[in-house]
Amino acid sequence: MGVRSFPLTLRVTVNGATPDEIREGAVAQALEFFGSGAELDVISAEAEPDGEHHNRYRAVVVFRKVA
Repeated sequence: MGVRSFPLTLRVTVNGATPDEIREGAVAQALEFFGSGAELDVISAEAEPDGEHHNRYRAVVVFRKVA
């Protein structure tokens, strides 16, 4: 039996000043990877202050394409 299809997650790291900016950047990367028409689930999302830039945040978001 060959494995040709299985669920795949994508972890992206984005920086932004607001939650909306972070969401837009993360979704753009996920759609670039999975395809512009893909329906996506967010598995997890965590943000923390970006220690190098004042009033900016770094977030890691994990996506999975809806089957």
